[in-house]
Amino acid sequence: MQLRRVRTPHGVVAVAELEGAALDAALADLADAERAHAAGLAEVRRRDFVRGRVALHGLLEELPLLAGPPPPILSNDRGAPALPEGWVGSISHKGAFAAAIVAPADVGFVGVDLELAAPPRADIARRILTPREQAALPDRGRAVTLRFAIKEAIYKAIDPVLRRYVGFTEVELDVHAGGACTVTSALPLAIDAAWCEYEGHWIATAQASRRSTSPSGR
Repeated sequence: MQLRRVRTPHGVVAVAELEGAALDAALADLADAERAHAAGLAEVRRRDFVRGRVALHGLLEELPLLAGPPPPILSNDRGAPALPEGWVGSISHKGAFAAAIVAPADVGFVGVDLELAAPPRADIARRILTPREQAALPDRGRAVTLRFAIKEAIYKAIDPVLRRYVGFTEVELDVHAGGACTVTSALPLAIDAAWCEYEGHWIATAQASRRSTSPSGR
């Protein structure tokens, strides 16, 4: 099974598509600890876990981490992948697909989200968009799903720092053509986000770190 790779401003995103026998084979190839963890999950979550680990391992194998194969990747107390020291990462699932991103820890935390590039099944605009965003976006189609994906990627990037629930409207977006995005928020973080459309999906990525302060604290 070949991983597809998409370059983003925040690093390479690996996209894995696994079903049927290929998914069973991928599960069998996981490390013992990963297989043991997968065995305790419900079927849908087990499939997502396997797809996500395949994507993560594909990226880790290309990084100068260890002399041997990458170690098992389990989850931390917030449900995010627990990567080797010095690295951060994120995963997302959609149907038979999983996307993963890995970055050096010194750049801040990263997040990724994968969504169908299609209108949402229900009108979610009021739940995820600020009043200004709603006013600027009368179309309730694919553009809403894109903004949902970007905010999901942002929340994955900021969660390791804030470690609390963050509402969708705590972040406001101005989405620009070509994959750019301006993020406005009162959160004490520097947040950057980007997006692209890839094979019928939105891929959104984000990077977050604490805002630097002057010696005076201003």
